Amino acid sequence: MIKLILASHGELSKGLVNSVKMIVGSLADDVESFSLYPGENPNDYAEELNQRIIKDQEHHYIIACDIKGGSVYNAIVQTCIYDNVDVLSGMNMNMVLELVLAISSQNVDIKQIINNAKEGIVLQNKSLLTKNIEDEDF
Repeated sequence: MIKLILASHGELSKGLVNSVKMIVGSLADDVESFSLYPGENPNDYAEELNQRIIKDQEHHYIIACDIKGGSVYNAIVQTCIYDNVDVLSGMNMNMVLELVLAISSQNVDIKQIINNAKEGIVLQNKSLLTKNIEDEDF
């Protein structure tokens, strides 16, 4: 069984959980969030998580963090010493939705989920719209 944890600076992780629940409902009920607030030490949470993982070898943990190289990521990535942990960075709505849906279907391909999340990041503006319309064959 897979446990999904979203981790961020501030309330981003909580907001993502709420937004995902709007779209997929109860499929996201077991998604956990960790929010780091000013004055808190992310290593405290990482140590708590570390102890939890040691005691819980029956679950696989996927932890999605907001920023690669940020304090939350740097603390949590230390849990990758365990075989049952994957830590992702660059968390966004596409990634979280795909993770939740993949976990519910028990068909998790993390590399594909990351690629799909990247493909969801696009630039659109007036000049690109105009160019795309001009390039279309009717």
